[in-house]
Amino acid sequence: MTELTNLVFERRKKQEKYFKNYMHWAKLVKKESKRLLGEVKVFIFGSILRKNELPRDIDILIISQKLKTAKKKSEIRAEIWKNTGISSPLEIHLATPDEYKDWYKFFIKEKIEVG
Repeated sequence: MTELTNLVFERRKKQEKYFKNYMHWAKLVKKESKRLLGEVKVFIFGSILRKNELPRDIDILIISQKLKTAKKKSEIRAEIWKNTGISSPLEIHLATPDEYKDWYKFFIKEKIEVG
């Protein structure tokens, strides 16, 4: 194998713990989100839910009224990554309820709310 192939293989191997236990990680994200923002809704969506394909990442959408600025979204994302690992395959999406209504609900075909 080439060096690049080895790097890709090793990265995928490290990420496997996230893919196998995606609900555990989603619950961790929700717990941290609630601590930072108060009331939140958290959903998993994307390739992780499609059983007939290899997931590329774990899409997690956090909805909170307190996510009104890009600065706040960056701060929240950084705090979550501190607890989950910056190189994790978690793709953190942050939106206000209006942003969800005006954007996300049009392209998310299936989702699971994290309890």
